[in-house]
Amino acid sequence: MPKMANEPTAGTPKITAFTADGKASRVKAERLEIDFGDGRKLLLAFPERAWGDLEIEADADDEAAVPIVSLQPGACNLLTLRVDVHHDMAFVEPINLPAGEHPPVLKLSVQKAVEGEDKASAPKKNHIRRWAQAALRQDAEVTVRLVGEAEGRELNRDYRGKDYATNVLTFVYAEGEAQPALPEAAAEAVLAGDLVLCVPVVAREAAAQGKTVEAHFAHLVVHGMLHLQGYDHENEAEAAEMEALETAILRDLGYADPYA
Repeated sequence: MPKMANEPTAGTPKITAFTADGKASRVKAERLEIDFGDGRKLLLAFPERAWGDLEIEADADDEAAVPIVSLQPGACNLLTLRVDVHHDMAFVEPINLPAGEHPPVLKLSVQKAVEGEDKASAPKKNHIRRWAQAALRQDAEVTVRLVGEAEGRELNRDYRGKDYATNVLTFVYAEGEAQPALPEAAAEAVLAGDLVLCVPVVAREAAAQGKTVEAHFAHLVVHGMLHLQGYDHENEAEAAEMEALETAILRDLGYADPYA
């Protein structure tokens, strides 16, 4: 049973844990981790506001068989339930929503190719999902890979011709290929791509810019997701549009203007 904490303040979720004999203990938290002691954990992350995404995520040594359950209470009378299983995933449409009004569906895989200090600095999967979902404008299948300096440098050299590790790389599947014609009333084609985040580079940049590592990771995930969806910053007008959108998304997520 969790230790007794101070009385929750306004705006903080009030969480009450019950023992087998019915005794209650109240805790103040934004995230709970339940450790089953055999390599399995259940993680619950609560929204910052009264209504928002409640992320329920299983964690185990065998990540290939880990389900993710996402409850999205968008309003008092609206609840979206989605269950993703990493192997043999299938899209599940939100329930009890009129056609055309449900949020985009994100099929997300996270790969952690980091160890030691880099692994400790890497963001949690539920945080990555929250950031990516906030930037999503259409259904998408995305893999986020967290890498160290060596792999980050190798990928940047091989695919961009630049011999150094950069913070984020975006890869769009079938880029440049014609999209299939859609029947009437059909949704947009599912977007597919990869984001590669170099953990040590992100950590160094955050320190140099006076930001938290979490805020910088959030910005780069949002930035990469927008790249996947066709946004760019090749000229001044494109950069202004993309930066304004990133700032608005991050503000909704509770982060400061990344360009301030």
